Amino acid sequence: WSYNTCDRKKQPAQELSACNRQNHYGMHPYQGRGATEIDILEGMMGDSNGPLPDTKPNISLPYVDMTLQVAPGIPLNRPQTGHAPLKEAILTSKGQEQFAAQTWYEGLEFYGNTSLNPYFYGTYLGETKKGEPVTRTKKEAFQADAVGAMHQLTPSHFKRMHTFRIEWQPGPGGRIDWFTKAHKINATHSIEGDGKGTDWVKAFTLMDETLSSLMGSQIPNEPSYLIMNTAISSTWGFPYDTPEWCERCYDCSNSTCSCAFNPGFCNMMRKGVAMSIDHIRVYQSKDDSAHVGNPHTMGCDPPEYPTREYIQGHEFRYMRQPPFVLEDKHSLRVVKAGGGKCKVDNDCGCNITTSDSYPSETEQDELHVKSSSSKCLLGRGQCLPNGAADHFFGQGPARVCKCNKGFTGPNCLAIDHIDDSPSAHAMVLEKNLLANVPRVLLTPFTLVLVIAFIVSFIGSFIVVNAKKRREDKESTSISLPSESQRLVTGRSI
Repeated sequence: WSYNTCDRKKQPAQELSACNRQNHYGMHPYQGRGATEIDILEGMMGDSNGPLPDTKPNISLPYVDMTLQVAPGIPLNRPQTGHAPLKEAILTSKGQEQFAAQTWYEGLEFYGNTSLNPYFYGTYLGETKKGEPVTRTKKEAFQADAVGAMHQLTPSHFKRMHTFRIEWQPGPGGRIDWFTKAHKINATHSIEGDGKGTDWVKAFTLMDETLSSLMGSQIPNEPSYLIMNTAISSTWGFPYDTPEWCERCYDCSNSTCSCAFNPGFCNMMRKGVAMSIDHIRVYQSKDDSAHVGNPHTMGCDPPEYPTREYIQGHEFRYMRQPPFVLEDKHSLRVVKAGGGKCKVDNDCGCNITTSDSYPSETEQDELHVKSSSSKCLLGRGQCLPNGAADHFFGQGPARVCKCNKGFTGPNCLAIDHIDDSPSAHAMVLEKNLLANVPRVLLTPFTLVLVIAFIVSFIGSFIVVNAKKRREDKESTSISLPSESQRLVTGRSI
């Protein structure tokens, strides 16, 4: 969800709705929140034996998908998967409507070797069934849209490094722009060259007005993290059209299933699949006037969009559960500083040197670096014998990485940064505890109950005190008899 408007009909589906006066876990009242997804690129492999239908310009497999996945999505008259949206109704020869016009986002900008992606318009998250890992009622079901483009890949992308870029200006009035450093483009051909271009080329632009004018959603504001992974799914990147006789099974050892795979897929899997990443760099502007949209926030728990308390209160949602994974004890794993398997020093970043990483004499003594590995003083780490390895039973690697100061990760390849950005959770802890007590909402019915309770309490107090006074008066009358009473009851009579 990227939706900051109070809509009572959508409120059950959006857990953190702008209708909520109290969102708890440090969240701001009346602020709609959600876990958004921006796909910088998703590689779609295979060979389509020519252009894919309804792509303009023509796009063939393989390609990369550039997408924003956002809710709420378009509920009715959605485009059909595999077909471009119908902007106008198609009529019969008699003027009757044969196909109704379909609703999709206007103002999407595609450049060069890039087309609208008609093969993925989003996902409907329906009511869950008993036994599923998540629970969603019928009222909580919702449509999420995939507003995306497909950009052509060439053989060169599988032989050398290529650079992709995304510029994300968050919030109302913002935009997302996707770029690539791959192709030269002219006015007559959408695809030219073999991907050896050196200039940045814009591929796809999504403006905030495109979202807000149709569904009221917005370019995401949420603090986000980066995911780099290799995934295989039978619903993603596999042949779209298969013969009716084809059994849609996905077992490379079963010849019956071969028709459900792209040519060469199983051979590729047998040889091994890898995605090589040279570097990832993130830049944020300190000048809010230099870009459109909202200011860029820093860290995972910015004061404008508190996150930490909510994740701590729902850690189970951010952990993989047994029996698939047993190591997840919390939402984040501890970053390992060294300990990764290595054979030579360069496996631990010994060859990655920077002038400001040279350790002082004191730090050299702490590292216990001998002359044999002094070359790694300028690097990020070194490969040393593993003293904790059980060589008798063959458990544990023989050599492991040890990181120099300022570097971390199993193989010491990451810089050991400290997140000193403002944290909403830390700011709350600095305040008076009573200042963070949730506000109580007094509805008219609640107010009547409170007044009735107060009146009943006061009335009961008055009755009890009146009864006590009466009893005290009677007790005093009995214990102090009058003179006449003494004469009548006395023994002298």
